[in-house]
Amino acid sequence: MVSKEKTIFVYDDFSMQNPTWMGTLYVNSLKGEESYSFEYDREWLKKTSLKITLDPELMPYSGRQYPFGKTIFGLFSDSSPDRWGRVLMNKRERILAGKEGRKPAKLYDSDYLLGVYDETRLGGIRFKTEPNGAFLSADKKTAAPPWASLRTLEEASRNFENEDIALSEKWLNQLIRPGSSLGGARPKATVIDPKEQLWIAKFPSRNDENDSGAWEMVTHD
Repeated sequence: MVSKEKTIFVYDDFSMQNPTWMGTLYVNSLKGEESYSFEYDREWLKKTSLKITLDPELMPYSGRQYPFGKTIFGLFSDSSPDRWGRVLMNKRERILAGKEGRKPAKLYDSDYLLGVYDETRLGGIRFKTEPNGAFLSADKKTAAPPWASLRTLEEASRNFENEDIALSEKWLNQLIRPGSSLGGARPKATVIDPKEQLWIAKFPSRNDENDSGAWEMVTHD
C-alpha cells in the first residue's frame, strides 16, 4: 500500500524581519496513522542568524530529517493544542458529524496543528499548505475575543464541562474561537485587551480540588 503524502510549508516569524520560508514538514498517511519528516530550506539556513537548535532532533542542515521514537518533532507538537484545545476540536467534530448524519472523523496531529488560528498561535512559527496561500488557520471564527467577554467565556467553560454533547454546541462555539491554540489540560482562552495585547485567561474547572488560580497568583508574586 502506497502512503499518501502532504506538505506543510513552515515559516520563521521569529528571527527574520518578515515571515520567511524555513522548511517543509512532510506528513505521510498509511493505514490510519501519520508519520512526519522535516527538511530545512537551504536559503533559510544561509540567512538565519540563529545560534541555537530549534529542536534537539533537528540539526541545521538540508535534507529530510525524521523524529526518533515518536511521530512528530517536539518543535511542531509545541505549536499544536494540548489536551484542552484537542478536547474542543474533537467535540466540534462530533457535533458537526451528528448534524451531518455521519461518523465523526478521526483527527490527526496535522489536523490539530493546522486547526489553530494563526493570529493567536503560540510561538513564532507559522504554517501554510500552499506557498501563496494564507497562514493557517485563517478561520476568523477562531479569532481572539475582546477582554470584555471574560465572564461569558468563564460561564461557557463551566457549562461545556457540565453538559452533554446534545447541549454543548452553544458553549463550544464560545470556546473554540479563543481556546484551541492553548496547551495544558485546564479550561482557558486567549483574549485581547483594549491595547490590542493578547492574554491567556484560565478558568475554574469542575475537577479543581483547590483554587488553582489563586495558587498561580501566589507563585507569580
